[in-house]
Amino acid sequence: MKALQYLINYSKKSDNYLIKFFARKKRFGKTIDKTTAEGLGVFEDYSKGGKKLRGALTELGYQIAGGRNQGAILPVSCGIELLHSFLLVHDDIIDRDKKRRGKITIHELYSGKNGEHFGVSKAIVIGDIGAFLGLDLIVNSNFPKERIVKAISSLNDFLLKTTYGEMFDVDLDLRNKVSWEEILKVRTYKTAFYTLVMPLTVGAILGGAKKTTLNSIMKYGISVGIAFQLIDDVLGVFGTPKLTGKSNESDIKDGKKTFLYAKALELSRNKEKDFLLRWYGADGLTGANIKNIRTIIKNSGAQEYSQILAKELVEKGKKYIPGITGDKKQQLTLLSLSDFMIDRTN
Repeated sequence: MKALQYLINYSKKSDNYLIKFFARKKRFGKTIDKTTAEGLGVFEDYSKGGKKLRGALTELGYQIAGGRNQGAILPVSCGIELLHSFLLVHDDIIDRDKKRRGKITIHELYSGKNGEHFGVSKAIVIGDIGAFLGLDLIVNSNFPKERIVKAISSLNDFLLKTTYGEMFDVDLDLRNKVSWEEILKVRTYKTAFYTLVMPLTVGAILGGAKKTTLNSIMKYGISVGIAFQLIDDVLGVFGTPKLTGKSNESDIKDGKKTFLYAKALELSRNKEKDFLLRWYGADGLTGANIKNIRTIIKNSGAQEYSQILAKELVEKGKKYIPGITGDKKQQLTLLSLSDFMIDRTN
């Protein structure tokens, strides 16, 4: 099955499940206070939309390992999606983003009512609620306890790697110059492990996968996951907000140290390089400055270089697919998924 259709099919199932799940949680929330139910509703709305990539991959990993109990894996995959939304809520605060999935971010929503500190405080707590709801779905899933413990242990390891990568990423943004090795380390820890390896592995563990399968998932996921982030960085500067659901200026304004920026700095010369060093992430950026930065990045060849490198990484990752599954249909889904990572517009 083509990756896009797989994601669409999964999204419908997960949306239907989460509507009923949040209805139960909001009923309970009302017994505490109306603000509790409201916060749950805000997180529910925030979690809607998106590609549902990690939830779908959890299900796919389970199927690859031979799992057949769709009624058991669906709540787990939805739990992974809620954990993803929790991380995004906090990421929005870190990046000071005002839009996510085409909607106002949670900290912005509440800041507009009672000030920035209140908005950030509410967003942190609502994000935390999402994390605990996600874990609740996984811990109480209908699988043998030993598999649940193993899956949770693996999930926790990947989430730790993600936060280590995020912490390093925050520090990198203070530097004018960064190396490819530093950026690669951030992309591997913050994105690659988390985006593909984690959900495929959690699902595969619950399906009873062998160690050889998990090793192949790791190798596949790291290569394709880094490619995913390279394209995400390109979309962060050149993407269309109506399609991506987020700003194409925030990376420039916040001075995000992406491979795209580092390569543009390496390839640019004289005035263009000086302009990047002076204005990328600087206070007082104007629309004209941002437009000029985009032009410099494009003309330097950094955008094209990033896209070529992403394609090479995807082709490298595809070589590990036969080690993940011998099922031809599942192989085609993984192949299509690999191409989707770099051909997407959002």
